Amino acid sequence: MKALISGAGIAGLATGIALRQAGHEVEIFERMPELREIGAGLMIWPNGARSLQALGVVIDAVTIQHMSVCTWRGRQVNDYPLESVAARFVFEPAFVHRADLQAALATTFGAEGLNFDAEVSGFNERGAKVEVIIRGGVAAAGDLLVGADGLRSPVRRQLLEDGDPVYLGSTIWRGVVDGHGIRLPPAHGFDWVGRGSEFVAFPLLHDRMYWSGVIKQQRGEKPGPNGHKGDLLHAFGDWAQPIPALIAATADAAILRNDMYDRPPARRWSEGRVTLVGDAAHPMTPNAGQGACQALEDAVALVDSIKRSSHLTEAFGLYEDRRRRRANRLVTMARQATRAAQLDSPLLCALRDGFAGLMPSWVFLRMLDSYVGGTE
Repeated sequence: MKALISGAGIAGLATGIALRQAGHEVEIFERMPELREIGAGLMIWPNGARSLQALGVVIDAVTIQHMSVCTWRGRQVNDYPLESVAARFVFEPAFVHRADLQAALATTFGAEGLNFDAEVSGFNERGAKVEVIIRGGVAAAGDLLVGADGLRSPVRRQLLEDGDPVYLGSTIWRGVVDGHGIRLPPAHGFDWVGRGSEFVAFPLLHDRMYWSGVIKQQRGEKPGPNGHKGDLLHAFGDWAQPIPALIAATADAAILRNDMYDRPPARRWSEGRVTLVGDAAHPMTPNAGQGACQALEDAVALVDSIKRSSHLTEAFGLYEDRRRRRANRLVTMARQATRAAQLDSPLLCALRDGFAGLMPSWVFLRMLDSYVGGTE
């Protein structure tokens, strides 16, 4: 078959690799003129590592052996030894720069069939073919179309007609800095939680540090007179070190700011010759650390379902049966974690922190079972 894919992000490239491995012709259409480095980090849990292994993609990443949850003043609430995750699920949790993962996927896929500056605006099904509409009037036809075009997917908009994504009430700022002189234990991630706000930091390769700060606020807010850095230092400047140091070390132009959205879990992702993967199917907040891993799982499961089926309708049905419940459960879990970080009542924050402090490691591992242990 000839497969058309809208979007050359993690989901689109991974799906393209899996389809090629299965012997299909693949064309990917990406709206951007090139793959650009995005200054964000991603958690790769064992389920994501298994999917990368199935795709034959090798990445360099920093393994994480501990994850500490702290109050905004720096008091440790709990520490989770992630070495036990590797013992339980084979692969070690790791952190990777998004650009490094995307580059590894792009290298594995190759340049052939990767079309840039080609934004898919819609599609038409014509008998045994599906045709994508590229802005500017150019069209391409294939046997199936995979919408891997993100949170505001044009393919999803036409396929499901379910409107716009939902604003969750928080904004996230992200950055990557040189970690020299910033004191954090090696192979150790941190999550500091305050009133209506949260700050996360993880190590990356080459002595870099990834950080993100989340603040509960109205959507569409504009940077203040001192830019993103000024806004962040105003919000986090009195938090425990190294939070102010991480912000201060980041150039204002290198700070990414995005309002946080997701969508209610969808009952279907497919119709006719068209299906969805990744954020186009199940966008979720970063709080579960599973966005990239779920996109990788989608790619492997979709193509395996195509291999097992004689018709696309059957294949898409099998794919959804294997993936929809699991991914939608994570959408809900991530949203609940976002709501917990948005608590601003002192009493509720104290109860939240106290509950986190009482959670033993074995309970934490049992919680991971639902989304780290399996791939279906």
